[in-house]
Amino acid sequence: MKIIHQHTFHASLDRVIAMLADEEFAAVRANASGAAEQDVLVDGEPDEAFTVLIRRVVPSASIPAEFRSFVSKDLKVKYTEAWEPPNPQEADRVGTFAMEIVGAPGHVAGAIGLTPGDGTVEFLATGEISVSVPLIGSIIERAVAQAMETGFVAELAAADTWLAERA
Repeated sequence: MKIIHQHTFHASLDRVIAMLADEEFAAVRANASGAAEQDVLVDGEPDEAFTVLIRRVVPSASIPAEFRSFVSKDLKVKYTEAWEPPNPQEADRVGTFAMEIVGAPGHVAGAIGLTPGDGTVEFLATGEISVSVPLIGSIIERAVAQAMETGFVAELAAADTWLAERA
């Protein structure tokens, strides 16, 4: 199942990239999505390639009730973003993302990008959810898509707050 999420930041590309490469912000992102526990790591610098790893534990109450019997009380979610270094010929920054629920079938993977505009930056995430469970895989994919959408909205709202507080 395909997913697409767009968002507009009211900040410069440099500020948005600096935020995404900040470990303190990675912790804010994890908290915004309802993590009971978290572990974050940022490897690299904003002006080069960098990777963001967020491991979080979220309550299974965050998924539809009909699927809770398939998972433990808490879900261990591993999310990774890998941002490429700036390309001198292009203004955009691009990268990839992947998410998995440890011990559950399936994963989410895709591309992310930031495109600067006139005082804004457009964020775009496109990806594919795949769950390899016969008969109910597509139902689980829809539930994961809904959870991803909710997570993107919460994390990007936290990003807007972060940027506004540091304007």
